[in-house]
Amino acid sequence: MVLANRRQFLTSGLAVGTGLVAGCLGGDDDARDLSIHTAGEGASHYTKSAPLVELLPEHTEDPPLSATVSTSDGSVANIRNLDNGEIDIGTTVDQIGHLAYNGEVPFEDEIDIRCIMRSEVVAQYYVVRDDSEIETISDLDGVTMTSGPEGSGTHGQHDTLMDHYGLETDDQYMGYGEGLRALRDGDLDAFFGHHGSDTMNAFATDGDELRVLGWTEDEFDSMQEVFPWTARAEVTPDMLENYEETELAMGTNSFWVTMPEMDDDVVYEMTRAILENPEPIQESNVNSENLETEWAYYDFGVPYHDGSLEYFEEHGLI
Repeated sequence: MVLANRRQFLTSGLAVGTGLVAGCLGGDDDARDLSIHTAGEGASHYTKSAPLVELLPEHTEDPPLSATVSTSDGSVANIRNLDNGEIDIGTTVDQIGHLAYNGEVPFEDEIDIRCIMRSEVVAQYYVVRDDSEIETISDLDGVTMTSGPEGSGTHGQHDTLMDHYGLETDDQYMGYGEGLRALRDGDLDAFFGHHGSDTMNAFATDGDELRVLGWTEDEFDSMQEVFPWTARAEVTPDMLENYEETELAMGTNSFWVTMPEMDDDVVYEMTRAILENPEPIQESNVNSENLETEWAYYDFGVPYHDGSLEYFEEHGLI
C-alpha cells in the first residue's frame, strides 16, 4: 500500500504495478470512504483519479467523503466490479459504458450503470517502432501486439476495431508500461495505447524512435460507424516528446461511473467538490485540462446518476 498526498503524487507522476492510494488522510472519522477502481500501470484513468484522495476530504462536508483509489484491469473489469458490488465507483470509456448498459459483448447482460461526469478526452492510437514495415492500420493483420490488460477499455476497443476492419491480431495481455517495454525490446510488433500515459513519453524520451499509425479519413469515418460518439483527436509533436508528426487519432471520452443505488447525497457532493476544485486533476492529468462544470455533462446514451443530475440541473445544463 502506498500513502500519497497531492504533492507526492504530482512529483511521482505514475503509480507502479497494482498500486493503491489510500484516503482518510487524517480526515473525519465519519467520512464515507469511496472505493474507486481506475486502470493499469501508466493509464490516465489512474492519474485523473489519484488526486481525489486529498481533494475529497478537503472539499466535502455534507456528507464528508474520502477515497481509496486503486489500479485495476480497466474499464470492463471496473463495470463488472460495480455490478458485483465490490467497488463504489469506477472509470470507464464511452464505448465500454455503452456496451455494458445495452448488454452487448463482452457483457452477458445489461448492467444498469450511471454516469457521474465526463472526466477527460483521450487520444488513442496504434504505435510501432520507427523501423517497422507496418505502415497503416490495415497492416496490423497477423501481428503480435498488446492493447492493454484483459478487461481494459483499450483492449475492448481494439477487439471491436479489428472485427470491424476484418483483421486479426495475436493479442498479448500486458500493462501499458510492460507493453511499451516489450515493443521497444522487439518482443511485440505494435501497441494500442492512449495519450496521457507517462510510460508513453518515457518510451519516446529514452532515445527510441516510435511511429504513430494515424487513421486515414476513410478509416476514421468507417470507425465512427461502430463508435458513433467518437470524437476527432490528433497526436501532435506537443503531445509526444521527440515526435515530429501530426496524426489523426480516435478521441475517447471517459467517465467516472457508479450504480443507481449509490446515495444521491454522496454523488452530488463528489460532483460538486470536483467541479468546484478541478485544479489538482487538471494538473495531474493532461487529458483533463478542460474539466469544468459546462464540459463535464456529456450525453452519450448512458443515464446520469440522480445526484450528479441535481448538480448539473442547478447549473442550467439540463
